Amino acid sequence: MSTACYLRMGDDALADAEPCHSLAVARDTYMAAARELDRYGQKITATLHIAASLAAAAEYPDYLLELGPRGGLRSTRL
Repeated sequence: MSTACYLRMGDDALADAEPCHSLAVARDTYMAAARELDRYGQKITATLHIAASLAAAAEYPDYLLELGPRGGLRSTRL
């Protein structure tokens, strides 16, 4: 059984998490949205859930994604 990652942006429900083929794709997707919002002074965080399916994804995330103080990606393993 293969695993996928699910990107949950902001306060979206886990059921609305976006499936991504890899961690790199999920991180790139988050960074595009986070940098766009940062241009307008808004911040957003995201979580990554790694599971075989969205139904099997736990509410507790595997990674927390946020912009660092210099605009880079801060990825924290939880």
